[in-house]
Amino acid sequence: MTVLMLFFVFLFGLVVGSFLNALIYRLENGDSVLRGRSYCPHCKHTLTWYDLIPLASFAILGGRCRYCKQRISLQYPLVELATAILFLVIFKEFSSFFIFQTLYLWTVASLLIVLFVYDLRHYILPDKILLPAIGIVFLYRVFEFWPVLRFFEAWSRAQQPS
Repeated sequence: MTVLMLFFVFLFGLVVGSFLNALIYRLENGDSVLRGRSYCPHCKHTLTWYDLIPLASFAILGGRCRYCKQRISLQYPLVELATAILFLVIFKEFSSFFIFQTLYLWTVASLLIVLFVYDLRHYILPDKILLPAIGIVFLYRVFEFWPVLRFFEAWSRAQQPS
């Protein structure tokens, strides 16, 4: 496993963490996750791409909005960093086994982060996240025993250098 590969997994985790923050915020407000641009919750100014660089924008702006100078919640960099670290750990521990398992674990970790942060803020677990999470875990566990998946998993393990 190269350092470059680990770096890209970490960056991917940061980007996913940024998306999870948007999901948490939009879930709270009833906004669509797939439509609309990100904006400052205080002044409602639409954010540009360079305002949305995970971790870096928060650090460069000193934890404040570029436009209204209001404080940005620490939730944003913490979720991004936690997601990146979890993705890295999952990749290091499970990528040598089966790529579908890594993708599944990344998905479950992401859903659990959303549930954790949303519950921490609002003391409720939203069904819009909880029910799909249960469905994903259930389907994975059902198909985990499917012979084709076991074949690919065995083949994947056989390809790993000893």
